[in-house]
Amino acid sequence: MKGSVRIVSFGLLFFVSFLGYGQNDFFFNHYMFNPSYFNPAWVGTDNQAFVAAHHRSQWAGYNATSDPEGAPTTQLLSLVVPVKSTFSGFGVSVSNDQTGPLNSVQARISVSAMKEFSFGKISVGLMPSLNAASINTRYRFVDQGDTFIPSGSESQLKPNLHAGVYFQSRNEYFIGASVENILQPTFDFGTQASNKIPANYILMGGTSFGILRDLVLKPTILIRSDLNTYTYDISAIAMYQDKMWGGLAFRRAESLSILLGYSFLEGNKLKAGYSFDYVVKDQDAKEPTSHEVFIRYDLPDLVFGGRKAVKTPRFTF
Repeated sequence: MKGSVRIVSFGLLFFVSFLGYGQNDFFFNHYMFNPSYFNPAWVGTDNQAFVAAHHRSQWAGYNATSDPEGAPTTQLLSLVVPVKSTFSGFGVSVSNDQTGPLNSVQARISVSAMKEFSFGKISVGLMPSLNAASINTRYRFVDQGDTFIPSGSESQLKPNLHAGVYFQSRNEYFIGASVENILQPTFDFGTQASNKIPANYILMGGTSFGILRDLVLKPTILIRSDLNTYTYDISAIAMYQDKMWGGLAFRRAESLSILLGYSFLEGNKLKAGYSFDYVVKDQDAKEPTSHEVFIRYDLPDLVFGGRKAVKTPRFTF
């Protein structure tokens, strides 16, 4: 019965994806291993500190006419630490997103507060940030001197804010909702253009259940919307003995992906993953493949505001 309820619930969440709209911020295929960069409420919910690094090369090999390095690339470095006090989690992340002549760097700090109930736990979080954007105008404009065209290189720094809520049940369901760019910072780069970053709404959910001995299936869905456009990522990862994984993902109107990974060291503390995307729509405007590398290292003894409980066969201290 429980298995049927899980399948129905995940099916309803999938149906919601067709009613949502949009995305605009960067993304990673291995988001399910580190959702902290888009939902601060997730920070601290698994009671595990870690550092994680992502690198994504989008449309590898793409060269614009005026930019020999026009293919988008994104890097992210994160630290997540559980907290034993009024707050339940703390996180720091720095990202770098390069898209042609536009470069965006973000520094984010996350704090969360969690409450446990008999049916699961609910967490809320805030994530203030600083957005630094710079542009190097390598475009060839038809209307030179237009007041909406930046001249030379320009850089600007603006504050921003993100927030989220997260629920995890006792039987492995989870669902989270977050909003990015609440302050909707504007980068005019010295022109009359507004270049406002719109608010981005994100819904993530999933579950896990055993299908064979030592084999667990973990389907997830990520929906992103700016209320004008939308996209969704549907993923299913099979995890063997909590050590190695493989899976498939589909991104709406974009690509199919293969995800692979393996855990190293005692307690599977070091996780390394790779994903390969193949573009299935509008190949004429892109290169057909993208690549992503993911590394996460768990820090079992790191906790703020107290000591993490260590269980032995005889006592807990």
